[in-house]
Amino acid sequence: MPADTTRTDLTERLRRIEVRLDRERRARAEAEYLLEEKSRALYEANLALGALANDLEQRVEARTEELRTARQAAVAQAETDALTGIANRAAFTRRLDETLGNTHALRAGVALLLIDLDDFKTVNDTLGHQAGDALLVEVAQRLSEALRPDDAGRTGDLVARLGGDEFAVIAKNMGPPQHLQRLAQRLLNVLCRPVVFNGVSIPCYCSIGVASAELSENDADTLLGNADLALYASKRTGRARVTCYESNLRVEVEHRARHENAVREAVLADQIKPWFQPIYRCDLGRYTGAEMLARWHLPCGEVRPPLAFLDTVEALGLLDVMMENMLRRALPEALPLVVSGAMDYLAVNVSPTQFNEGWALRTLPPMLAQAVFPAQALVIELTETALLQDTEHTRAMLHALRAQGMRIAIDDFGVGYSNFSLLRQLPCDFLKLDRTLSLDVEHDESARALTECILTLASRLKIQVVAEGVETLQQSRYLLEAGCAAQQGYLHARPQRDLAGLFAHAAAH
Repeated sequence: MPADTTRTDLTERLRRIEVRLDRERRARAEAEYLLEEKSRALYEANLALGALANDLEQRVEARTEELRTARQAAVAQAETDALTGIANRAAFTRRLDETLGNTHALRAGVALLLIDLDDFKTVNDTLGHQAGDALLVEVAQRLSEALRPDDAGRTGDLVARLGGDEFAVIAKNMGPPQHLQRLAQRLLNVLCRPVVFNGVSIPCYCSIGVASAELSENDADTLLGNADLALYASKRTGRARVTCYESNLRVEVEHRARHENAVREAVLADQIKPWFQPIYRCDLGRYTGAEMLARWHLPCGEVRPPLAFLDTVEALGLLDVMMENMLRRALPEALPLVVSGAMDYLAVNVSPTQFNEGWALRTLPPMLAQAVFPAQALVIELTETALLQDTEHTRAMLHALRAQGMRIAIDDFGVGYSNFSLLRQLPCDFLKLDRTLSLDVEHDESARALTECILTLASRLKIQVVAEGVETLQQSRYLLEAGCAAQQGYLHARPQRDLAGLFAHAAAH
């Protein structure tokens, strides 16, 4: 083969090799470029994914924290008393179970103190619910401050409002029994100070019942029951007291339960019957009215006075039933005396609760209509407590009763609040002068001065005054000379069951 041909073939082959190598280089460069682009894309995607994951993680953590905070707030709200800001009954129950489940805490000494305000209802009835709420808030604050960690080293004490005017304290690390007694007495001293609301000083008294876990078999229900027994004993023996649980308290509670059952049966069986004590007019020389009173007639023949059952009747919610049963007997008995002119009126006591809840206005008019008893011959006796709560509401209720024809008497006037402005603001026909004034006019100059002041004011306002509790001739003479001719008391007549016989006997003499 000629040399030129060989050279040409070799050159062609080299050219082809270079073309192929160039093509491979370009392909490799393109592949490297694509690989670099893919790597860059993957890197950027990885960065974006990492940022997204980090953002998502932060969002999850933030949301988790929000949910945790919301749950804590919900739990706190569910276990916080809305009025006072301290723990409520739910929190108290949980903490008591937790505390008694901790054996170490039991060895350190756990105690429960139940605290109940004395006469709290009177505050609400006389000064209004805002004053009552202010009193509850102040009591909660005093308890919380008094139970902050002290030099005795107690920790973990819980103050709770169980509802109404009842509070509780779970105290830990109490040590010897005398420490518990000292704590209870200290709390009593802190709480029993007046509370000022809108410039008015509100008396604050409370009763405390104390029980220790060691004497309660370390059971929450037993501990709570024992503290409740001690609290009941404190309230039964008077206000502003501390009582520590003892086993004999259970006997007293069983006696109370039997008494409540007996009273309930007495009301439902109509064993509580009306008795009557007349009002005597010294200037006319005759009885002019009578007050209906309650007496419990037991099957054995014993007759018990109101002090033996009336508070229990009201606590059981049976006062309305008792009053209606008595009126169904009393109105027909009084009707002939009223129609004949022998008696001017029958007086009926209405409790503050009954009055404020509208019982008198709701119940008395239909009962009077059914008995054909003239409304003007019925006098409704109300204490100042019933009239002080809400002047506008009270005035409207009294005017509504008077519009029905009934008359109004303020009972036990001259003691307690003795709000003389009531006589100007509210419609009133009679004042019942409190028996303590009648009893003291013989020997107490201040009683005489107050009595004369009331009589003068009532005379100017054309309100008739009836003196209660007149027992001696000297008392009667003084009151008559002072201008009080209408009198009621043992001197003139004791309460009796037979109303017609009482007036017939008086007419015969």
